[in-house]
Amino acid sequence: MKTTAAYGTWTSSLTGEFVAANSVRMAEPQWFGESLFWLETRPEEKGRQTILQRSADGLVRELLANPWNARSRIHEYGGGSFAPAPDGLYFVNGEDQQIYRLSLANHRIEPITKTIGCRYGDLHYSAAHHCLLAVCEDHTGSTTEPQNRLVSLDLADGQIMVVEAGHDFVTSAQVSPDGKWLAYLTWDHPDMPWQATRLWLRPMTSAVEFEPPRQLAAGARASFTQPRWSPDGDLYWIADPTGWWNLYRLSRNALTEDKISALLPMEADFAHPHWVCRQANYGFLSDDQLLVSYSRHGLWSVAYLSRDGQLSAPLLAECNAVQTVACSDKQAAILGGGGQLTQGLWLQNSGEFQLAAQQAPLSENDITRARPVSFPTADGQVAHGFFYAPENTRFRGPEGQLPPLIVIGHGGPTAASDAALNLKIQFWTQRGFAVFDVNYRGSTGFGRPYREALNRQWGVVDVDDLCAAAEYATAQGWVHPQQRIIRGSSAGGYSVLAALTDRQVFNAGVSLYGIGDLETLARDTHKFEAHYLDSLIGPYPEEQSLYKQRSPLHKAANIRCPLLVFQGLLDKVVPPEQAEQMVAAVKAAKVPVAYVTYPEEGHGFRSAQTIQHQLDAELSFYHTIFHLAPDATPSREISIYNWPEVKS
Repeated sequence: MKTTAAYGTWTSSLTGEFVAANSVRMAEPQWFGESLFWLETRPEEKGRQTILQRSADGLVRELLANPWNARSRIHEYGGGSFAPAPDGLYFVNGEDQQIYRLSLANHRIEPITKTIGCRYGDLHYSAAHHCLLAVCEDHTGSTTEPQNRLVSLDLADGQIMVVEAGHDFVTSAQVSPDGKWLAYLTWDHPDMPWQATRLWLRPMTSAVEFEPPRQLAAGARASFTQPRWSPDGDLYWIADPTGWWNLYRLSRNALTEDKISALLPMEADFAHPHWVCRQANYGFLSDDQLLVSYSRHGLWSVAYLSRDGQLSAPLLAECNAVQTVACSDKQAAILGGGGQLTQGLWLQNSGEFQLAAQQAPLSENDITRARPVSFPTADGQVAHGFFYAPENTRFRGPEGQLPPLIVIGHGGPTAASDAALNLKIQFWTQRGFAVFDVNYRGSTGFGRPYREALNRQWGVVDVDDLCAAAEYATAQGWVHPQQRIIRGSSAGGYSVLAALTDRQVFNAGVSLYGIGDLETLARDTHKFEAHYLDSLIGPYPEEQSLYKQRSPLHKAANIRCPLLVFQGLLDKVVPPEQAEQMVAAVKAAKVPVAYVTYPEEGHGFRSAQTIQHQLDAELSFYHTIFHLAPDATPSREISIYNWPEVKS
């Protein structure tokens, strides 16, 4: 029998310590021969990324011992941190950002590059030329921005050739199976890769010999992403000239022409936005069959797609948040999550997909399932999100009472929330909080027009949608009207601060490494996002007055509810000065505010200790401001109960 207790006071074995311990993440699965390799993030080792190998007999072994860390930091967000090859495994070491080779025979590690001041990433191995294509981000120059170059490393003699250096960004290099062609992407300021990129095709005769490139589909302003070669030499890619990221193909017999065909035009996105390198949402099982993933209404599906555009029925209904698809010679791996899985790795076996690795730390009875919700918002538009009702096998709320609501604004803002099992959300629902994870206008997975609805409207329509979500949940009778919380990280943190300074909808706010001053962000951020605000707000300094108007820093006195701010002191994307200035302004306005810092964290918290402390601190913050009884079994003692005089 369940115990009746006030919402927000329920206890649970899903503690901050539990969440931290089960925050291991897999990424970048790649086949080489019959072995599958992938990255695994270890929170208990301060977020170190190691590489695992699963051989044909099912044996899994770790290849990188501590302190080696396979993590690229190109574009700050990285990606493409390793590439397997016949003579070993090439990877980027997190500490010095150089490329190393790991011998799979004797486990010896040797350096391949020694270019101080340069970062490498987006690695691609070409068997035809025994070379490694990589992005080299050079931070040694006197210019204000690092220089991005596509380089080719001849692994036989160590020669390095600069292939492309004429654009602000270059990525996604892919050599054709016969070694005769190189495909890659570029883009230039002020565009972001989900706005406009260029697809190039370049003849090559060796690892260091290339002919001039030719731009494909030159007349289309679109976001091209994920170029890939089929086993028999056709070039595929994903682009959105129709408003949706769909698949396109150029036949191997027409590589000198522009006879491009759309495989399957449909109102679905077959790609994620290009925040990190080496994303893969499709792969080739054979010359004639692809395995693809696509998103409709915020939910992902997996299916087979033939060369002539025939799509099978969806596979793997339990996987509705696909992250990566990896295929090679009738072998397939899918990395994603679902309602009962934070993350799983499925392998194809005799036509069936079976779980080979998984993160499913909760029993089915302990899980609150995501409920997809579309709701009305400003200007007669519709926004989307996932609603989670409070659920706990041991507790129920008192008759006639309603739970507190946590509205979440995701980061990016060009990103999306999904319906995979999220332990941080379950942490709240098991304690009697309702959660509304909102895909506000500007989110991906709903087509280009929805994504572009945020253009020049950041701090307006996202705030409209987050507030509308709270009002909608209240109107439905799902939540307590005087216990509404808004929380978000990075760009979501900006939306939190904008909502609190412009509206009086919420009763508390939590910002994790959020943005308070848009002018500072425009002047002092990394190259990848240096002109991101041109589209979200407007060009700077031409639109300086609008930047001031949209900056929460200048409206701190408008906040009427308690605010909690978390910040990593090594953050290069949203520097700590942003949080410090915002907290100072809020204090000067006599508004209650608490500030918690983590000296060894950057943009996004990776350490298990940090993850645990942050959740515990946030829970105690809610207990304090809503006068709820504190958790009777906290996972660790923290000092937040004396809020707002809290110390990190």
